[in-house]
Amino acid sequence: MNKKIVKILGSGPTGSLLALSLASSNCEVILVDPLSDEELVSRDKGYALTQSSRRIFQEMGLWNSIEEFATGFDSLSIIDDELSQSVIVRTNDLKKINKGQENIGWVLEHKHLMNILIKSINCNKFIKKLTIDDTNDETFDFVLAADGRDSSSRKNWQIKYFKRLYKQKCISFRAILANLPKRRAYEIFRHEGPLALLPLDNNIYQIIWFGSLSETKLRLELSNQNLLEMLSNSLPDKIQAINIVSEISYYSVAQAFAFPKFNNYQNVLVGDSAHSFHPVGGQGLNSCIRDVYELSDLIKKNQTNSFLKIKFFALNYFFKRFLDIFSLIIFTDLLIKVFSNKLILLYPLRHLIFYMLRKIKLLRINVFSLMTDSLKSYDLK
Repeated sequence: MNKKIVKILGSGPTGSLLALSLASSNCEVILVDPLSDEELVSRDKGYALTQSSRRIFQEMGLWNSIEEFATGFDSLSIIDDELSQSVIVRTNDLKKINKGQENIGWVLEHKHLMNILIKSINCNKFIKKLTIDDTNDETFDFVLAADGRDSSSRKNWQIKYFKRLYKQKCISFRAILANLPKRRAYEIFRHEGPLALLPLDNNIYQIIWFGSLSETKLRLELSNQNLLEMLSNSLPDKIQAINIVSEISYYSVAQAFAFPKFNNYQNVLVGDSAHSFHPVGGQGLNSCIRDVYELSDLIKKNQTNSFLKIKFFALNYFFKRFLDIFSLIIFTDLLIKVFSNKLILLYPLRHLIFYMLRKIKLLRINVFSLMTDSLKSYDLK
């Protein structure tokens, strides 16, 4: 078996997970990022984790550490605010492969995830970290770029990238909320964009609030007290926003994907550098975790493959991820187009969708499974 030597550009969650996954099969990994460990940890962000991510983390031996810091939720309230329609998804709406799970999903703060990954990387003899890349790409079997949505590697490799910005932006922060059922997350569809409430500890929730460009600009100009009042007015079920307990961040929202250069099998984009879609449903990190699983699995299998098969490596990886990524691009885009507007012609369809989700359990299970398990069932453990 030929031992693979791999360089990974970017050591955020995707790059760090990829390094650990490849190192577990004794690949030699060079992990390059100009940021220090402290800078990598300091990002103020929360992630939703799905069942497919849980199973992949279990396969990698990381789940016990992650579960210690993750906040589980056992119900999800999906609300059409414009039409006052709602449906609640619970643990008995999970598929059989998730039997016995007490949660339908989890929320994990970026700092906890990165601390776990960095600790594992720093004690792994197969991973070497660099802040300055003074290596020669020709000495590596693969050079993998996980350097984010604004990937410089993608530009340097001249990979075709198709991008469309939504006419929305998002603000995100943590806030204390009152009058919510315990261990419940919310996905609220409003005409200007969705609003997600993800539970953390001690009545603290990660708020992910989408709006038009002008509305987002207005919200960023408000004092914390006025922003809380505006948030309370947007919340259902008499939920009250009490206090903001973090910095307020904001970002643009894009639909994008990259086509690899199939004649250059050595260079591969992974995670946000390769694709982007609307964050509704919290699929961002989860899709990156599935990227890591599929890519590292291919590299492990290619340790004994013929030269011809290796030449088609990038093509093989692209098609392994094609269905999942493009289904998410289409599905999230449809959710926004159908539910984030005031088109009266769509109201009957929206009523029908919620009615069927409430009444037909099998439909509810299968629709929710697309978001929590993905199209491919990662029945690993």
